[in-house]
Amino acid sequence: MNSSSNRAASPQGSHRPRRRLAATVVITAAALAFSALPASAGAAPTSDASGGTRKVGALPQIKATARPGAGSAHLSPTQRRRLLDQATNAAPDTAHSLNLGPHEKLIPKDVIQDADGTVHTRYERTYAGLPVIGGDLVVHQRHDARTVTYASKAKLALPTTKAKVSADDAKKSALSKAAAKGTRRGDAHTAPRQVVWMMNDKPQLAWETVVTGVQQDGSPSERHVVTDAAGGATLENSEHVESAQGNSLYSGQVTIGSTRQDDGTYALIDPQHGGHRTLDSSVNSNGVLLTDDDDVWGDGTAANPQTAAVDAAYGAQTTWDFYHDSFGRNGIADDGRGSSSRVHYESVKGVPLANANWQDGCFCMSYGDGADGQHPVTSLDIAAHEMTHGVTSATAGLGNNGESPGLNEAISDMMAAAVEFYADNPNDVPDYTMAELDDLHGDGKPIRYMDLPSKAGISSVGYAPLDYWTPEAKWDEAHMVAGVGDHFFYLLAEGSGQKTINGVDYDSPTYDGLPVAGIGLADAADVVYRALTVYMTSTTDYAGARTATLQAATDLYGADSDAYEAVANAWAAVNVGIRFVNHIAVEPPPTEPVAVGQPVSRQITASSSRPGALTYSAKSLPRGLSIDHSTGLITGTPDKAGDYSSVIVITDAAGDTRNLSFTWTAVESGGHFFVNPTTYVIPKWGVVESPLVYQGKPGNAPSDLKVTVDLDHQFSNAMVIDLIAPDGTVIHVKPWGPWVITPELHETYTVDASAVTTVGTWKLRVTDGTPGIFSLDPGHLQRWSLTF
Repeated sequence: MNSSSNRAASPQGSHRPRRRLAATVVITAAALAFSALPASAGAAPTSDASGGTRKVGALPQIKATARPGAGSAHLSPTQRRRLLDQATNAAPDTAHSLNLGPHEKLIPKDVIQDADGTVHTRYERTYAGLPVIGGDLVVHQRHDARTVTYASKAKLALPTTKAKVSADDAKKSALSKAAAKGTRRGDAHTAPRQVVWMMNDKPQLAWETVVTGVQQDGSPSERHVVTDAAGGATLENSEHVESAQGNSLYSGQVTIGSTRQDDGTYALIDPQHGGHRTLDSSVNSNGVLLTDDDDVWGDGTAANPQTAAVDAAYGAQTTWDFYHDSFGRNGIADDGRGSSSRVHYESVKGVPLANANWQDGCFCMSYGDGADGQHPVTSLDIAAHEMTHGVTSATAGLGNNGESPGLNEAISDMMAAAVEFYADNPNDVPDYTMAELDDLHGDGKPIRYMDLPSKAGISSVGYAPLDYWTPEAKWDEAHMVAGVGDHFFYLLAEGSGQKTINGVDYDSPTYDGLPVAGIGLADAADVVYRALTVYMTSTTDYAGARTATLQAATDLYGADSDAYEAVANAWAAVNVGIRFVNHIAVEPPPTEPVAVGQPVSRQITASSSRPGALTYSAKSLPRGLSIDHSTGLITGTPDKAGDYSSVIVITDAAGDTRNLSFTWTAVESGGHFFVNPTTYVIPKWGVVESPLVYQGKPGNAPSDLKVTVDLDHQFSNAMVIDLIAPDGTVIHVKPWGPWVITPELHETYTVDASAVTTVGTWKLRVTDGTPGIFSLDPGHLQRWSLTF
């Protein structure tokens, strides 16, 4: 006879109540002992819209109203399989319609159907039969309209698929690189597979080697090392076992699912949750199925090996139910298949694992017993965090380059918080912290604070979470970078300022000092889940996450909704993108100086969440400039130097206005000195040209023409600079190199321009010559000048 999970319903409130699941036989699990709650945790939640009392600096919470027919429809496993089969059959035609090359093929990975019939199909890509890492895409078919989200829009073509580096050499290199990153007892049990590496927008033939072993903290290691098949350079060396830190969390008396066996005993196999299995790994690393004679599991103490198993089984079923009840998802991979939980996992025999992790390879969670072997790492939020890594892998597949790993960690934290509020377990008061009842650092504090991530301080592995996005985020440690996403989610759910929720005090600041109104946790989770499963890809960074969540908010609530604005403003509050003020969002105006006598073209870019066109006006622009009232384009030629107190006024169709005030400087440019102070973006591996008009004395230029260049780029020494004379003659200014990493270039060069005339438009051309193995941000030509 089967027995299944059954829990009490959560109290009604702003956090969406769960739907109870039918049960055939209810079993009783022994109560688990729990450590003392924080002093404020026992307080009863207040009754306002957020479940908390708002104090200084808070805005009223926004009520997000779903659009009719918005969101995803629930698909049965059969319906989902049918859509995937249809996508497989249509894949050649889909590839052709997307103008993919003759060597490219699409392989359906996942499919989601909206309530209005829109179908979102996620594809992996192959090239000449080789898997393409970073080539995934999502096709959104809305009736007769189709859009596509690409992980990379670069053209996929290779000169050859014949590797110069052998598989054996790639394997040897991979083992060495994995060891250098801390994988102990590493081995590659399967041969390297040949792939196309496309994560940096420049396709390369490569070898992918999977090295397994043990991480420094005792976690299993599954390190993917990607080696350039042409030159042997390491393109990626990333750990694919997702880990979180924490100790035991005791959930009180819970009911879990078990299965009665033929011999009358019970096994921890949960029939209502895909056959999820809970295993004891103290015997061997693969784990042994836990069984019991009377179907009463654990005694509430860590000394009883079943107690950790109860926590793990409870965490797995609760997370499954959350995804099912909230989003209609049928298990981690949405295919009805249950995962496994391995408790008492040891890094090596007799050495306990200090944390927990998720592994795609075994479709399982592994929970250690803490550094001292006495504190099982089986908290509900950790279980939800780890299982969400599985959901992310089955959907967007967020990769291991740039900001994607940090975003991956952040989404797991977001959904862990959502699962806590969904469960509403009185022994684990729902909050916006992680592992709050453990004592990992010996200070009684949580390891994550979503309202102010940096409050966690520097961790034992040497990082402090970021409160706000910075350009360095793409290089920083993933858990550090996750702070940006954690902070965004808290602000989106609850808003900024001081408040108390379920007896816990929060005080969340914003990057720009402006307040943010939240939309409630359930709606915030809806936005993030739809963005993850429909619009994110393996290469999504925080800017891409902003785009994805705004599209998700558009789908769910409409682009003219307060919820849409709340999403944008929550991102702006962590320094990602721009915010709405009076329903108008505007990019920071280009306020670098202009030059007398040099033509100017500066675009004011703005949008409104309300219908209708925007109009533009301006006061006190540099003399000689004017603004187009319908487009916001500022043009003209300044004719007087000075500092101007300029004001741009943007008005929407409803009469709302937004004013931008700034000082705009016009500098002298004439005589022997001519300058263009306008900033130009240097695209990755691209070319940019900046014009400069000479209006001086006719004749030939001097043989010692001075060219001053100011630019920034992570490898500015790799920029090639040319001067183009008015007659088209190209004069070389700076060659490639020397190959020394230099983030900025501020240099004056002397060139012989005596063969060309002076009068007319000169251009400075900058070509990015950075080697293709480097994935870089664009640089900027800040300003340049000619001294005749």
